[in-house]
Amino acid sequence: MTSLEKLLATFAGVAATSLCAASAFAQAISPAPFTQAQSDMGRKIYVESCASCHGDNLEGKGAPALTGKDFATSSFAARTTAQLFTFIQTSMPFCEGGSLATDAYVNIQAFILQANGAKPGDTPLTPTTSIKVGDIITGDMPADFMNSAKSK
Repeated sequence: MTSLEKLLATFAGVAATSLCAASAFAQAISPAPFTQAQSDMGRKIYVESCASCHGDNLEGKGAPALTGKDFATSSFAARTTAQLFTFIQTSMPFCEGGSLATDAYVNIQAFILQANGAKPGDTPLTPTTSIKVGDIITGDMPADFMNSAKSK
């Protein structure tokens, strides 16, 4: 094999690997392990308990954004849903971790997952559900997601 052929073979291998990695990111587990009812309830609790710091549209407002590509590629994406639940429950609201009911934290998490492109299903999310967050979110907020919030 000549140097040029080796270079082309290496390039082809890198390109194929990149394509596989890109398509893997776009292939979220669907449906995710939460219900639409959980997300809807989480939306209401989010508005009451989280929006003042994280923004009405989860865009971040003094606290980190909870949606978008940055969130989808953050350390949260590498955690499981059970780990994310524990983080939210023990640290949120800021300086008041654990002040909400367990179901409230679960429902807020379902809302955040849906805001990041996860599709609800029939299996309820629980504090012990353990699926890698990055496997169920895309970081893409569904079209009209926040507008539908105003009608609920």
